[in-house]
Amino acid sequence: MKTNINYFKHLCTLLLAALTFAACSSENDDIAGPEPVQPVNGDITFTAVFGVKNATTRALSDPGNGTLTASWQQGEEIAILFGGNKYVATVTAVDGAGSATVSATLPGNTPNNQAVTYIYPASAADGSGLRSDLLSSQDGTLATLSSTLDVATAEGNIVIDGTNAQPNGTVTLQNQFAVCKLQFTDESNQAIEDIASLTITDLATTGVITVTTSSAQSAVYVAMLPSNNSTKFKVETYNGSVYKKTASAHLEAGMFYHPMLQVTSTLDYSGIINGRAYVDLGLPSGTLWATCNVGANSPEGYGNYYACGETVPKSTYTWSNYNYCEGTERTLTKYCTNSNYGYNGYNSGPTELEAEDDAATTNWDSNWQTPSWEQLQELFNSDYTTTVWRTLKGVNGRMITSKSNDNSIFLPAAGIYDDRGFQVAGFSGYYWSRSCSALYGTDANFLSFSSGSITTNNVTSYCHGLSVRPVRKQ
Repeated sequence: MKTNINYFKHLCTLLLAALTFAACSSENDDIAGPEPVQPVNGDITFTAVFGVKNATTRALSDPGNGTLTASWQQGEEIAILFGGNKYVATVTAVDGAGSATVSATLPGNTPNNQAVTYIYPASAADGSGLRSDLLSSQDGTLATLSSTLDVATAEGNIVIDGTNAQPNGTVTLQNQFAVCKLQFTDESNQAIEDIASLTITDLATTGVITVTTSSAQSAVYVAMLPSNNSTKFKVETYNGSVYKKTASAHLEAGMFYHPMLQVTSTLDYSGIINGRAYVDLGLPSGTLWATCNVGANSPEGYGNYYACGETVPKSTYTWSNYNYCEGTERTLTKYCTNSNYGYNGYNSGPTELEAEDDAATTNWDSNWQTPSWEQLQELFNSDYTTTVWRTLKGVNGRMITSKSNDNSIFLPAAGIYDDRGFQVAGFSGYYWSRSCSALYGTDANFLSFSSGSITTNNVTSYCHGLSVRPVRKQ
């Protein structure tokens, strides 16, 4: 099936897509009433009959044939707004033909021919109109959508006749939102059946809808504004996988759409330089992060492991084969500021990796370098990003998402080479900074994380083999 939403518009409008005040026996939906008289001081009873013709109600059901069916339910409510106040009309009776009688109590000083706004359901209204927060947070179920988000409105006037009132003519409520039943497949065209959350971002208006399910779902029902804009979908599953898709959304109010969207677990990127993709996370420093590790070809790839200051991977990582020492940690020949660890008392640094010793620069090109300690700290600063333990294409790691632009990078839990050999792959990640520790003469700062912790103030011996995630040089 094609993935753009507009290709599914032919699947039908919401059955009974507008809501009409009408006499249940009237073919033309006209309402005739007696000549109006002046209002009285006591309460006024408002009464109307809602017909089934073109009516959408909150009692929606999905028969699975590309339509939504609707029926009136006793107790449903419609808001009547005027004078900055909200009054509620309630369905008091439903006949076998599908019509409903509604009733409300209005104040006795209501003027004759009062202009009013009708909003269905009443929960969607405040005193001035539609609530502004209706779409932002949804749970993906048809039951909740039909009870709170199957919204329709109309303008009209009320005719007062003594202590009784009714609409002045036919009132047809117009749907305000499109209703979508969204399902997704992955790159292998396999259905995604454990949807945990869905984030929908209108790229033109920057409006965001967040859908959070209470249990694994293969489909989510979402109310959306009419749109002709590019829209980004981000799907997260209960097993931790993350998928994204950008598609053109051509949505009309009162329509029902049922697309099957193919999403990809390849994370979005902001740009490419010399074949290397990067992501702009909107960080204050302006740092642009590479999408994959040195030696990897995908975000989830482990890549190679490097000792700090070395540019070639190897099979073992100890002081005995470290490039800048004479076989022990107390014989450093470079990157040492403590004469107790320098060869013949060497303590002249430098305190940051030089380009010739930077695995990112030498293996990629001069546009890239290993991040500084400050850049690693900024990446995991909760003021700027959120981070969650995720599984991307079967690989565990940390998903870091910008709070300012929703872009993400994935750092796989690629493990570490230390004195004991290769350790904890799939459980922990270890990433070098280019900053040498000022506290010791043998260590550099690095990032470590697992499913339950993140530490950005660690140091470890230069000779250990860690991952490198490059950043663009500034």
